[in-house]
Amino acid sequence: MSNKKIAFIGGGNMATAIIARMADHWDEHSNIHVLDLNDNKLDKLHNDFGITPHKEIGPWLSEMDCVIFAVKPQQLPEALSDAKEFLKNNFVLSIAAGVKIRDIEKLLGHNRICRVMPNTPVKEGLGVCGIYMASENDEDKKTVEEILSPAGLLIWCSFESMIDSVTAVSGSGPAYVFLFLLALEKAALEFGFTAEQSRQMAIYTVLGSATLAKNSDEPFSELCRKVQSKGGTTIEATKIIEGSGFQEMMLRAMQACRTRAIELGDEFSESVENLK
Repeated sequence: MSNKKIAFIGGGNMATAIIARMADHWDEHSNIHVLDLNDNKLDKLHNDFGITPHKEIGPWLSEMDCVIFAVKPQQLPEALSDAKEFLKNNFVLSIAAGVKIRDIEKLLGHNRICRVMPNTPVKEGLGVCGIYMASENDEDKKTVEEILSPAGLLIWCSFESMIDSVTAVSGSGPAYVFLFLLALEKAALEFGFTAEQSRQMAIYTVLGSATLAKNSDEPFSELCRKVQSKGGTTIEATKIIEGSGFQEMMLRAMQACRTRAIELGDEFSESVENLK
């Protein structure tokens, strides 16, 4: 699909998930470059997807149409500093949680920068990617879409602060869903089903419900009402759930997640100031 050259700084789980989706849609897999110090990661990425591996930063980086920093926030200052001399005006994309564009700009010296908050289901092409761009270059936006559209839903944010909210809702969201799956599985086990039956019942209940919601224009509240019947079984369960303050608890959880994302950004800002 694209002949652009894309480099990933870091070949961890999220980078691998995005690369896996790109590989299904891009014609030239060798145009996907990955820098990582781990030989095993590089060998696996090369064998699985045909990417071009690198163990060292060098002039090759300056030839890239987009450089994606897929490292932890704590590793980002060093990664940016090491790459700076080869990124004079290259388009840069960061998936580091909480890290603000202005701080990346301070380290790079230009603002052709984009922040993305993906979540782990990108591996299946069912992810959510929150996106905020400082760059106003139309070609840069097209590049983002070429890289991330195969991964799932793209949410373009009008303000950078919205990325921290994306982190709270969908970035960390799979963990909330897995906890719910765990609760369904545990209940099924207690009711006497086998481990495999319990696991599959939980998975298909969530998968089927999500698919039903995706294919419907009705509000979630109405879909819930349709499962219930007056004096029936479901309504007794939902009374317990609603009475426990479930929605308020989830909101508090996501507020805590968003607060931590902001804190990570502030900590990164301090580290950038300390580098001066």
